[in-house]
Amino acid sequence: MGQPRGDEEDLLLAEVADLYYAQDLTQEQIARRFAVSRSNVSRMLKEARARGLVEIRIHHPLPTRAALQAELQARFGLRACLVLAAEEDGEGDPEDGAGAGETARRIGALAARYLQANVPDHSAVGVGWGSTVYQVVSSGYLGRKPGMSVVQLMGSIGGATPDIDGAQVAARLGRALGARVYYLHAPMVVTDPAVRHGLLRDQHIRKTMEVARRAGTIVASVGAISEQSGIYRAGYLHAADLEYIRGEGAVGDLCGAYYALDGALVPLEITDRMMAVPAEVMRNVPLRVGVSWGEQKALANLGAVRSGLLNVLITDEAAARAMLAEVDREAVGAA
Repeated sequence: MGQPRGDEEDLLLAEVADLYYAQDLTQEQIARRFAVSRSNVSRMLKEARARGLVEIRIHHPLPTRAALQAELQARFGLRACLVLAAEEDGEGDPEDGAGAGETARRIGALAARYLQANVPDHSAVGVGWGSTVYQVVSSGYLGRKPGMSVVQLMGSIGGATPDIDGAQVAARLGRALGARVYYLHAPMVVTDPAVRHGLLRDQHIRKTMEVARRAGTIVASVGAISEQSGIYRAGYLHAADLEYIRGEGAVGDLCGAYYALDGALVPLEITDRMMAVPAEVMRNVPLRVGVSWGEQKALANLGAVRSGLLNVLITDEAAARAMLAEVDREAVGAA
């Protein structure tokens, strides 16, 4: 076989690449066809890619936006950040109907893959509640790890809404990891602070709280102050309550700890009646993962990363871009 030149060489490289990538011939079969060595075919395939004659595209089922991730991580000093890329076809509203369900499922899968890779064996994982965390523990991407414990971070609301009930979320995570589960056997919200203080003296609840203090990881939904929030859906808050909480300056909550846009905790009457692990305990956990999606979570995400309640944010492109837009507006306003 003579030595081709110029366009002839490009044509040869393209033909070899077509046989290999498009027609599934092996390098050995191609070598026999052109009467060259297999190593020569390998070299030609590399040269075809180097010249741009071959472009390889990987359609990842969970694509992320590296630039957005890096910018959010740098701006807020996060340990890690994952941003799910928007669907390229742009079909449907990602926050409405089937589009919302698919986005929630993909965020859950992305978060589960992160946890599987980063949660150490023989450790305790504290888990919150809410529909997004439910997607994480139900994703199928979590597998058994040796010596694991799971601890419920907030009380229960009963079985009527399993996708947001803390006990059922903890049970699912426990089954996925093959872990022992420590339940918080109490209602999520009690009638007054005295009842809460009494329940905290219960030996089983004390044990759960002790395990939470030793947790190496927590994973929780970032909640916005809206009618889509789990605590509203559970019936503990009404429209007037949401208006009052917003009026106090809160933009979101993480496991019942409400915070403002600057990250400062917002003291509320309902906080004293919540059966939940305190904010100061959560802040001491080494790996604090918050999950959310949708532009409507932008302010809640901002407050959460500034509060120190999380150091890993897993969200989607719509929320990430809205977060950065809000930060830019703040900078203009402060100038």
